Amino acid sequence: MKLAHCGTLLLFLSLFPLHALGQCNNASMNGGYFYTLGGSVRNGASNVSYSELGQVTADGNGNLTGQSTTSIAGAITTLAITGTYSFHGDCSGTATLTNSATSSQVTLQSIDGGSTIMMSVTSSPLTLVAQGRFYRAGSATGLQCGTGTLSGAYGLLLSGGTYAGGVRTQYDEASQVTFDGQGNVSVAGMVTTATGVGTNWNATGTYTMAADCTGSVQLTNVNGTLNYALAHTEGGTLLYLETDPATTVDGSADAQQEEEVLPQLAFGGGWYTALYFTNLNAGNVTFRVTFTGDDGTPMSIPGVGTSAQIMLAPLATAIIEAPNTGGLTQGYASFALPVGVTGYGVFRQSVAGRADQEALVSFKSATSTSATLTYDDTAYITSVAIVNPSSASTTVNITLWDNNGNQIGTAALPLGAGAKTENALQNYQGLGAIMGVRGTAQFSVASGNVSVLGLRFNGFAFTSIPVTQQ
Repeated sequence: MKLAHCGTLLLFLSLFPLHALGQCNNASMNGGYFYTLGGSVRNGASNVSYSELGQVTADGNGNLTGQSTTSIAGAITTLAITGTYSFHGDCSGTATLTNSATSSQVTLQSIDGGSTIMMSVTSSPLTLVAQGRFYRAGSATGLQCGTGTLSGAYGLLLSGGTYAGGVRTQYDEASQVTFDGQGNVSVAGMVTTATGVGTNWNATGTYTMAADCTGSVQLTNVNGTLNYALAHTEGGTLLYLETDPATTVDGSADAQQEEEVLPQLAFGGGWYTALYFTNLNAGNVTFRVTFTGDDGTPMSIPGVGTSAQIMLAPLATAIIEAPNTGGLTQGYASFALPVGVTGYGVFRQSVAGRADQEALVSFKSATSTSATLTYDDTAYITSVAIVNPSSASTTVNITLWDNNGNQIGTAALPLGAGAKTENALQNYQGLGAIMGVRGTAQFSVASGNVSVLGLRFNGFAFTSIPVTQQ
């Protein structure tokens, strides 16, 4: 191996899971739920916008309790609610939702095996016309949310209106929201209003997420500060409601799967590779792992094939093993992990007469354009696997610096679409000065992408080297 959301109207419906034989009843609705509701409400002689985000608990006997936050023409109110519900065997139902101001009736329809509930208001003293969907809360099946629950990029759609002097202006937003898992968030996207069509929108801020999977986001940019209530559903969807005065804006965000790779996968000739995946979500997930050879063509793993479909229940773990059989075969694995799925790879080298050597390696982003690692070749050998995950050929530029920051070598490495190479760094033309030196190595591309894995060898012993990607 060379790599030596006021009126309550809430109705929190409940996510009623279907019973066996397709039957539903009051017991089908039991536990915590989130919902969003949107539409319009009569205000004097005109209709104004209405948005709501609520949280309720169903007791399985036809009773609901909770609270909701509503926005009517930008007037924000949070009220406690109670209610009753009745669910029929055909999975249709009705509910009555009551707060200190009003009582409203709604109809319910359970779909997707009970994972989603559709709702429509049928009667309300608020003269409300609204509909929405309800989702089982992320905490309903035991998930304890926290700051780290939100990590990675989400696609966000928000719509509604803003009010100034009683005049409503339509608001629509499509953005990418990135959570860092530590309470920080950034937003980049596009906002359209009656006064600004297609305006670029960028902001940074902070977020919180409580154990019951409710949370908040506060964003700041040059125009001021915006605040949102959040709810994390069982399926991972985030429900949004802006809580600033003079707004009725709500929507949802869904995680964007990021393509990742294990840049080195070797089996045979004394080598074994394993990939581990664990589902930390409260719901089932499915994804595919694909194997590619160094030349960019499909690579088949004995007993597995050129790809594997992984299906994981909550908190379940799966392993893919590339066995030490036959001659040495090298390539890499690629996959788009759903948010909440984690994993890593393990390499094992077996040499007769010696104890097996293992190293644990992390997965790498397939969308990065640069990678940096720290090497030490004073008494060791640094080896790398370099992958071009993109669908077009590229050139990987490698630059070495010593421990004093002096540039000591460069190389330009052509890689075809989907291709990969692995070798000791000192073996690439122009990088020979690494021998006897420690420092930094950077791998970058002007177009396309690059993923890098580093290993340090000391004779037959080896360990992984952390790689920073951008």
